[in-house]
Amino acid sequence: MVTIFQIFATYAPYIYLACGLTALLQLYRLWQVRSERRQALFSLERERAVQDLHNIFVVALLLLLVMGITYFAGNTVPRALVLEPVAQPTLPPQFALEITPTNTPLFVTETSTALPTLTPTLTAPTPEPLQATQTALVPTAPPAPAAAPSNLPGCPDSRSTISAPGNNATVSGLLALVGTAAHDQFNYYKIEFAPGINAEQGFTYLTDGRGQVFNNTLASINTRGLANGPWTFQLTVVDQTGNFPPPCRVTVTIAN
Repeated sequence: MVTIFQIFATYAPYIYLACGLTALLQLYRLWQVRSERRQALFSLERERAVQDLHNIFVVALLLLLVMGITYFAGNTVPRALVLEPVAQPTLPPQFALEITPTNTPLFVTETSTALPTLTPTLTAPTPEPLQATQTALVPTAPPAPAAAPSNLPGCPDSRSTISAPGNNATVSGLLALVGTAAHDQFNYYKIEFAPGINAEQGFTYLTDGRGQVFNNTLASINTRGLANGPWTFQLTVVDQTGNFPPPCRVTVTIAN
């Protein structure tokens, strides 16, 4: 037990330094999350900001707990374990003993002891059997595409594209939006819609995704809940800083 407290006392400065650096990081995250919360336009983004604030508060409490345990184990407990030297009782003068040296002759006898003869023996080392090792191949996720211009109309960035249905296509029933939503600092993507041809504003939130998509289904939409006519769908890919490349828009005509 004393060894554990000595370890805490020895490494206490490093623990305090790590806690201080973590606290600075949490202050930066707090400033960033508050800025994102003020700029949030959708309830989903505000809920994520509140959850991030809760996580920062929990980390702050853990840092205080770690620093308190380190101080208690490195300073308070070792001082309490130090014992004062116990005074040895002394005898009264009347019980004191006087020791007088005496000269007693010692008789020395010679004895001969036969020493055993050691014969060195050499033992050849036993070779260890060779073990074949197998290296497991771990599949790696496909890398996110770098920022590059897209060749699809309405999609200026290749990381945010809707490849199907095509622009000005006529659709009905269940509509599957197929495309790519990726980023080197990916956070999430969202799908929005607005009435009209090549709409630029007035978009309404439809759905979102938390994983990157590479030329696959982004969302499935039941067009029977929308009125017949032209509609514009918009794909936005948001990174971990709250920024996003230019969104991709595609206009279709619903005819149910």
